Amino acid sequence: MKRTLTALLLAAVSLNVGAQTWQDAYVFSENNYVGTARSVGMGNAMTAVGGDLGSLVFNPAGSAVAGYSTFAITPSVTISNVFAQGTTLSGETVPYGFEDGLKSRMPRFKMPNFGFVMSYDTHSSSLRRVTFGLVGHATNDFTSKIAASGTNFDTSVAGSLASQADGYPVSIMDGGYYQDDIPSWETMVGYKAGIISPMAGRENAYIGVTERLLSNGKVQLADQIKQRYGQQRVGNKYDLLMNFAMDFSDRFYLGANIGITSLSYHSDQVRAEEPADGTNITVNYEGQNVAFNSLRIRSAYQAEGSGIYAKIGFLARPFGGLRIGAAIQTPTIMEIRENYALDAQTVLSGSSRTAQTPEDEWYYNLVSPYRVNAGIAYTFGKLGLVSVDYELCDYSTMSFRSSNYNEFLTDFGGVNGDIAQMMTMSHALRAGVELKPLPEMAIRVGYNFETNPVVGLTTPKQRVSFGLGYDSNGSFFADAAVRLHYLQDEYLIPYYYYDWDDQGTFIDDTVLTPEIGIKTTMVDAMLTLGWRF
Repeated sequence: MKRTLTALLLAAVSLNVGAQTWQDAYVFSENNYVGTARSVGMGNAMTAVGGDLGSLVFNPAGSAVAGYSTFAITPSVTISNVFAQGTTLSGETVPYGFEDGLKSRMPRFKMPNFGFVMSYDTHSSSLRRVTFGLVGHATNDFTSKIAASGTNFDTSVAGSLASQADGYPVSIMDGGYYQDDIPSWETMVGYKAGIISPMAGRENAYIGVTERLLSNGKVQLADQIKQRYGQQRVGNKYDLLMNFAMDFSDRFYLGANIGITSLSYHSDQVRAEEPADGTNITVNYEGQNVAFNSLRIRSAYQAEGSGIYAKIGFLARPFGGLRIGAAIQTPTIMEIRENYALDAQTVLSGSSRTAQTPEDEWYYNLVSPYRVNAGIAYTFGKLGLVSVDYELCDYSTMSFRSSNYNEFLTDFGGVNGDIAQMMTMSHALRAGVELKPLPEMAIRVGYNFETNPVVGLTTPKQRVSFGLGYDSNGSFFADAAVRLHYLQDEYLIPYYYYDWDDQGTFIDDTVLTPEIGIKTTMVDAMLTLGWRF
């Protein structure tokens, strides 16, 4: 079993509703560029190429290269393919829990690039032209669907919640969600829905509805259970680019963007348990023998945000077909609003008991990292071109700050320290080739390699892409591309058991709980329709 630090901290998020983590900062700051079909087909190696709406997010100077005005739209579809299965213990061949290998597929339609660039000839030999552009460009897509299931003889979600509740009096558990000194909201809603109940004969102790108390005082599962886990994520991150660029003698190009970032992220998570063989399990619940039918606990989380940044860049053609370019982007300052709520249900002897929390709301600021990218390209006349890009992003510079919308100031010293400790620089290499066997046709191929910025994790992200282009004799052009993503493997622990020390609750690693391994591939297919004038 591969219990990664990432999985450990992901599971710990549920301890505090509204708590911001270094994972949140990474998810909201990461860029997985999409773009036009031409830029994607060339692996987004566009820093030194320019002349395409998809190049502007990498180098603002690229809008001045083409010498004409452009309008284009790029509809696309993304298909997420996820395989989820429990991991195995060292020396074992069968997964420890969640042994059913399940595949999930989720398609999503979107518009990753749209906009226009207007080019104006100055009729000067030095400053040849200036360009103004407005372009929407997708910088991340959160499409994902995970499903996992299996049997368990040892632990349960109900037992996990009972371990969190231990030490809290019933008066607290019966009270409101905004009291001082309470366990997690997840534990509270589980108690109110009947997933856990007070343990007979013990003060401030609780037992899960799937468990029984033995005569020796120990607690164990009443019988084998079936466990299910599901998570669905949707959302995206878009940059609206306001672009300005200048062409000096068709040799040197200088440009700038003001980028307005918008973020939308929605996640639903469900954990469910029921008798493994389809029959009811008899449990002692609140002093009575009842039949356990099922339990479910669901969390709904969403984040909406917006921010602003600036980017400047240059592109030069020193001689022949050689082109070089570079750009630097300032940190993005984002205002984010989070909403979080849970609901739970227990079915005993055919009777349902439900509970739900209020919707909690948090505001905070996130400072995303700066980015530096450079590129070199060579054009072979009208036969095509080859291009290579490098991008550096230092994720350790991310930080949370209090928002003016908060009723009180939040101390982010701890989580900002986690960011500095857990994150490092990411290095991305992008390469692309464009060949033109006919004047009106282009064939493209691209490749991306990006290192993992999480300390201790070495699996890179890799993407391959293919594309075709068509140029009419008039103003119309069309491009198509397909891209395949190979993402890093992820590991998710659906629940932990908890114990107490002098400072409060902590994760008890002596209780072995299941871990789910997740393998994800994504396919993008897109079509760009454009006009030059």
